[in-house]
Amino acid sequence: MPSWSRRIGLALGAFAFAAAQASAQAVLSPEQMRDLAGQAVLQGQAGLAFDLTGALIGRDDNDLDAHLIRSRAARNLGRNEDALTHARRAWALAEDQNARFAAALAMAQALSSSGRRTAAQLWLRRAVHIAPDDGLKQRAAEDFQYVRRQNPWSTALRFSVAPSSNINNGSRNETSELFGLPFEFALEGEARALSGVEISTGLSTRYRLVNNDRKRTDLLFGLSHRTYVLSEDAKDIAPDAEGSDFAISSVFVGLQEDYALPGGRARLGWNARFGRTWYAGDPLIAYTRIGANYRRVAGDNGMLSLSVNREDQVGEGTRLDATIWSAQLGYGMSLASGNTLSVSTSFVTSESDADYLDYTQRAISARYGLAKPIGPAQLEFGLTLSDKNHDRSNLTADGRNERSIQATVTAALPEMDFYGFIPTITLNAERTNANIDLYETENFGIQLGIRSAF
Repeated sequence: MPSWSRRIGLALGAFAFAAAQASAQAVLSPEQMRDLAGQAVLQGQAGLAFDLTGALIGRDDNDLDAHLIRSRAARNLGRNEDALTHARRAWALAEDQNARFAAALAMAQALSSSGRRTAAQLWLRRAVHIAPDDGLKQRAAEDFQYVRRQNPWSTALRFSVAPSSNINNGSRNETSELFGLPFEFALEGEARALSGVEISTGLSTRYRLVNNDRKRTDLLFGLSHRTYVLSEDAKDIAPDAEGSDFAISSVFVGLQEDYALPGGRARLGWNARFGRTWYAGDPLIAYTRIGANYRRVAGDNGMLSLSVNREDQVGEGTRLDATIWSAQLGYGMSLASGNTLSVSTSFVTSESDADYLDYTQRAISARYGLAKPIGPAQLEFGLTLSDKNHDRSNLTADGRNERSIQATVTAALPEMDFYGFIPTITLNAERTNANIDLYETENFGIQLGIRSAF
């Protein structure tokens, strides 16, 4: 609670200003008026602060502190355009790091109050980037998270570059036994593993239609494109191939909704998605996917999740139709050390008249993340084991069976933070053993990407 002496001083100042606004500088010095305006805005007397800073700015339009205080006072009065005007002026005047941080926060607050929360998030990222110390950086990051929760729009951009030893999922072997014949056929061109660089971009956005304690309803949209650049070795193996021959593009729209269950520890939801995929620039499939999911807090630090989906694919050109069912059960938790652990298991069954699209697949995955960096890197380790079975194959009477193992190590570099984004480096190693040499693959790669730090 403010002291009585401060309240009396504030009241006397207000009286003096109201009685002689035109000559306020003669009653109070600029420093006194600035201090009084700052106290007024903090104590809920936004009107007084707005008037006092108006006199200060009339005296000197380069008064940075007056513009900052007036922006805050205008926002408290609901005068959002005035708040933006003075925040912009403060940003233009700010020269040192502390002043630029304060002006960036003022811009973000004014934008958020006027309903422009996506723009506010951009200014908060700027505030994080120029924060004078870790405490102020954390404050700006927490403000960002608050505005993000209030924002009906949520957009994520993705970009990565990934050199790979096998961009086409080709065989690691140079020969293969086919059709049960007692001799081997040479594998040539695109049937063999081709090395190169994967370039991937994507955008996904969500608009929250309903957001209350009982339910959330979101409209979804996304698009992605992945293409490749072949290495010189790959060009020697497959002279007629180009990286764009393996490019994949996709676009989708969707709707999802989830509900809070009694007790507040679980949510039940459903989702629907309609999309289309292109391969090498040509239409590949149109699909419809519908699913349900369940999430429940487990203990103090755990989360249990379950999802079931059905996808109906309509093939384009020579691609046949397929119906795919999938289910996943997962559990994640934070350990006492601060490290994180998650495990999941999944099951997929695909039904189609095409042998290569008619299969069942089982997988189990685990991820372990370290809370404390090792050197400059925040590390996360991943391991996935999977088993895939095709009852039919046009290459053998015994069907097609594959077993795969994939290991990843991801290093995030928080010290290279730029506007709240940090670079990531992922090392990937994957090997598939199969009863048909053609489908035995091996892939070693490194992926360079970025992700948000908060």
